[in-house]
Amino acid sequence: MAREKRMSGPERTAHWVDVLRQWQGIERDAIETTAQIMEKTDNLLIRQIMEIIRNDSVQHHRVQQFIIDSMTRAAVTLSPDDLAEIWGQIEAHDELERQTIELAKELLEDSTEPVQQILLKYLLVDEQKHDEILGQLEEFKKYMAKIS
Repeated sequence: MAREKRMSGPERTAHWVDVLRQWQGIERDAIETTAQIMEKTDNLLIRQIMEIIRNDSVQHHRVQQFIIDSMTRAAVTLSPDDLAEIWGQIEAHDELERQTIELAKELLEDSTEPVQQILLKYLLVDEQKHDEILGQLEEFKKYMAKIS
């Protein structure tokens, strides 16, 4: 972190892009290895877990590319008007996320089987992640309201 503060803007961008591309390479390897594992097993739990990881790695690669593009092509913009148009729908969606979190917690409390517990914990963490990122968007909305 201290090293990045000493870098100039272009040096910092180049460093970030290099690190993100390295990370993308790891994600591509993860996509390949999870597919290989899935081909070698008929175990449904292992196949499901590998599919989850593979899909996450695909999404991570896409997000990393989005970050690279935002630094090298065009900056990402978000205006209060962009959010105002759809904010009610975002809030409604976030309520759905919260409902799924409660359902997952309810089932997890009642669960005694390790297979179901593994998958319910995954679902719970994923739904909490969705709720958190929508909360971050709300914080950004509040920040934009302060500066405008």
